[in-house]
Amino acid sequence: MVFYYTCAEDPRYVIYMGKDKFENEILLEHGFPEDLWFHVDKLSSAHVYLRIPMEEWRQLMVIAYPPHGIPNKSHGGIKTLTEADYRSVVPEQIIKEMCILVKGNSIEGSKANNVDVIWTPFINIKKELDMATGSVSYHRKEQCWFEKHVEKETPILKALEKTKQERQVDLRSEKEAREKSEIEYRKKLISKMKADEKQEEKALIQHKQEMSYDRLYDPEKLTSNDLGENYKGTVEECKAMEEDFM
Repeated sequence: MVFYYTCAEDPRYVIYMGKDKFENEILLEHGFPEDLWFHVDKLSSAHVYLRIPMEEWRQLMVIAYPPHGIPNKSHGGIKTLTEADYRSVVPEQIIKEMCILVKGNSIEGSKANNVDVIWTPFINIKKELDMATGSVSYHRKEQCWFEKHVEKETPILKALEKTKQERQVDLRSEKEAREKSEIEYRKKLISKMKADEKQEEKALIQHKQEMSYDRLYDPEKLTSNDLGENYKGTVEECKAMEEDFM
């Protein structure tokens, strides 16, 4: 069973956590790339996850893989995203809600006046076979961020607890569906990019043709009949035409 909560700030952001440390192990196998992981620093606590809405996640993907957000080897990728990048799409109030919820779900932390909360992208979580149940480490310390001196705020904690739902979820199927959806999205995006490139190339060729002097000067059309039967091309005639133009 997995516990789910609704963010008061924006219900599109999904909060979830395991029922116990054994279920946390299962969650570590089925997280999404757009998930953020929260935990009380240096104390035992629940592992609480925040799932970023897809629209905001696409914005982060463009930062990680400019200019279109499609993974490629020429950019550092998600591992280069900074705390500021995540804060650009995750409201401050939601981060606060997460920290208060984590503190409230820590036996030691809930009794302390304040705690520090560590948060990091799910993909930065490292789990090795010899680690104790519920224990994790990190691939990159530079992607571990801290909220210092988080205090208990009962109204916020109670509001979150009221939204708590316990659900039976097929985590494997859910992750497979997420991966399939991502593949389809990238295919459509690549197809659109190729169509846009062809359209741009066509427009560029047309523009070059329109700007070409070959279109502006056609000796076959420039005849005496165009300028009048009596036109001889004398200096006086040219001056007269300039005066008429001016």
